Amino acid sequence: MDVEASRRQRGRKTPMDNPYSDTAAPLHYWHPMNVLRRGVYIGVSLYGLNYFNAYETIMRDPSVSHEWFKFAIAASVALLFVKGYVEIYAGKLKNQKVSYASFPRSTHAAIMLILLSSLAYHIALWPAYGAKTMLIMFLFAMFLLHFCLLFPTYVQNLVAFIVLGFFLQEYK
Repeated sequence: MDVEASRRQRGRKTPMDNPYSDTAAPLHYWHPMNVLRRGVYIGVSLYGLNYFNAYETIMRDPSVSHEWFKFAIAASVALLFVKGYVEIYAGKLKNQKVSYASFPRSTHAAIMLILLSSLAYHIALWPAYGAKTMLIMFLFAMFLLHFCLLFPTYVQNLVAFIVLGFFLQEYK
């Protein structure tokens, strides 16, 4: 008989002694150390994007494949609408639990849109940056990840609509 089965039979309700588990409670997302860490990641990502002059290159460089970039923007907007539907409409207004079990089709659509948009961004930027495209996309992904981990969903959605709206007006 193994140790786990013998403990369960005796009716002990205490958790198992696992030397690999992290028993420390995670920090609240507004804890100063958490905010500082996220701020450092966001700052480093923005510095890297500025170092590579990503905004000016995307807007004005003729070697960027603008047709693929427009497709990537369209996929990003569609992803934002799927995210808004699940989080705002179904989650907040209809009070449904937001989980994979509740929205498997929306989850699969979001995964497919993320895949399509990232592939299109890579194809669009590769002629201008070459292998550095992967680094630029990594920096942008790190910025997005830590921004989403730092702010609640209503701030994420509001900022995404504003930034994408501005970018769509400026992009030619």
